[in-house]
Amino acid sequence: MKLITFQTREALDTLQNTGILTAEVPYIDLQKYGVPYNWMVNEMKNKNICPQNKEVYPLWAWAKCGASIAPRKRKNITGEIQNVVKIVFEKADKDILLSDYMAYSFLLSGHIVPQNQQEYKNFLDEMERQNISLEELKNFVRSQPVKQNTIKQFSEIQKTWKRIFDLKSRVYQACIWNIKMSEVLKIEILNDTNYIYGAMNTKRLDGSRPDWKKKYLQILPAGSK
Repeated sequence: MKLITFQTREALDTLQNTGILTAEVPYIDLQKYGVPYNWMVNEMKNKNICPQNKEVYPLWAWAKCGASIAPRKRKNITGEIQNVVKIVFEKADKDILLSDYMAYSFLLSGHIVPQNQQEYKNFLDEMERQNISLEELKNFVRSQPVKQNTIKQFSEIQKTWKRIFDLKSRVYQACIWNIKMSEVLKIEILNDTNYIYGAMNTKRLDGSRPDWKKKYLQILPAGSK
């Protein structure tokens, strides 16, 4: 399968100098993403996609974005600095774990991944009934202290997370353990700072970001009450 990842110049140097690129733990914000990252690692191993060179965390790449593989470039209206190296490469299907980008946003918030709109509404109602705030769910994902009943509820929430592999939207992300230089098809240095490359979550002029949970819910059926 052809994939695209956007990396730094330092990452490209590592790939070209050593012949392989892997995720470096110090560059991963585990305080913010540790719970879903560790869950994803376990899912890769459960699907027999196992580390090949003692990798701890996966690299992320784009597999589909509408009619393309990766997001199109966007005007840099906020002055954000993004990754500047585009790497197109080929990876064996057996070494790739695909997931739905929009559905993954529910994991980052500590929510269920719903099958329909009504199920998500029921989830929100149940959290309110148990006096568990959405902020507290996010705190759990970010490894911050939470109430005991939140921890107990989280075991039920995580049972729905496997639904990110159903690929309902038109945006797919890929987890892989490494990129080998022998798999690279094209390398492009992106120097034009007037654009942001390879990103779906860029800020708008008002400082907000796209609400991917809302967009994903619009894809789902209404469900029954």
